[in-house]
Amino acid sequence: VTIDSGVTDKDASLCYIATDNVEGGRRAADALAKELGEKGKVGVLLFQKGSASNDEREKGFLENIKKYPNIKVVSTLEGSDAQKANDNTTNMLTSNPDINGIFAANEPNGIGAAAVLKQKGLAGKVKIVAYDSSPEELKALEEGSIQALVVQDPFQMGYLGVKTVLKAIRKETIDKKVIDSGMTVVTKANLKDPKVQKLVNPPLPGK
Repeated sequence: VTIDSGVTDKDASLCYIATDNVEGGRRAADALAKELGEKGKVGVLLFQKGSASNDEREKGFLENIKKYPNIKVVSTLEGSDAQKANDNTTNMLTSNPDINGIFAANEPNGIGAAAVLKQKGLAGKVKIVAYDSSPEELKALEEGSIQALVVQDPFQMGYLGVKTVLKAIRKETIDKKVIDSGMTVVTKANLKDPKVQKLVNPPLPGK
């Protein structure tokens, strides 16, 4: 049973439990379009070409952003850590000074982009939609340098993973080959919602 990241040989796993990353990319596109009033120029910060989660998020985002004819993707750059994301965001803004939106496909890219915008006095002017929900990203969301986060549900991944492994051990039928563990688009407006808080600050075992 595989969780979060798939394997090349899909038949090797009885069940794959993960976020639907294509759908996550689509929802990121919708969230960014809403922040931009459905018009503007956007950049995309990726983390690892060839990685299934990266490529699926990019695919979903690019598919859905085409729904908005007045939004143009002007730059796509790749970097796997916050420092590289910092450099890429700086280069993106230098090459496209009129850019007004960024999709950051993972946490380091979200943190790096938010740091650059804050440093340049562009926080809130250039909108960011990022993936995941680290403490640094949540702080940036509250401060207004990130406008929305596509938040996965690792608790649900783990919970469903254990249930599915038990089924496998007991030779019980596993109905689905792929299980979507779900995601939520978190903004400043819904951050204090108890369901969202449980997602971004999951309770520790026994608490």
